[in-house]
Amino acid sequence: MSTERRLEYDKGPSLEDEPGDDDPNDGDDPERTAERSGRPTVEAPAWAVGVASGVIAFAAVFLMSHQLAGSMFGTGLFTQVENEPSRWMMSSFTMLGSHGAVIVEGEEAAHGLYAPMGMFASHVSALVPPLVLGVVGYLLARYVRLETLSDAGILVGTLTATYVVPLVALGTATQWVPEESDPAAGEVGAEQEVLSIAVDVSMVVSTTLSVALFVSLGAAVAVLPRLLERAPIETTIEDGSA
Repeated sequence: MSTERRLEYDKGPSLEDEPGDDDPNDGDDPERTAERSGRPTVEAPAWAVGVASGVIAFAAVFLMSHQLAGSMFGTGLFTQVENEPSRWMMSSFTMLGSHGAVIVEGEEAAHGLYAPMGMFASHVSALVPPLVLGVVGYLLARYVRLETLSDAGILVGTLTATYVVPLVALGTATQWVPEESDPAAGEVGAEQEVLSIAVDVSMVVSTTLSVALFVSLGAAVAVLPRLLERAPIETTIEDGSA
């Protein structure tokens, strides 16, 4: 003989009677979502945010390149050079070399630019632009309110242009003469070996694509968790009774 006991308890008020956010569109409202999460948001035109972000990213990469160039001077890599470059000039070479710009000597690509002239770019300096641009993209996707995909495209486009244009201008102005000609040795009028940056279409295109790519990757890292939260998850629980 079996007995069935039912446990009765107060279920409380129905969820349908609870006052609250019953608007199904609240989850898609960025402003309400930001208010619930307590995360501050930036409300500004997409082009303005892109310009400001591009300037900040360019300045951050250049300052970090300046720090790396300072470490080269600290280790005495340029002590044997006749015409020692300035730290700002070497910072420009380091930043441009980190973006894959070709350093040329006259009209030919310069190879083996190591001691005694020092190393313009390294594996460490090559990681600076992707790191900075990725962080910028992450912060933009997390804290900037964008209404449409068009706004996102405008933001990334203006950021990329604001970053690439000063970089190209820096490349055209970056030059260094490691050794000066000696008039006493009868080298008057001899061509000096000038190290510069090859600014061409391939350099501009590759830099533009890399900047847009790293910013987009950083933004994707910030957006992915939110997309996973909104994805429907179906679970089924089967209760068996004897």
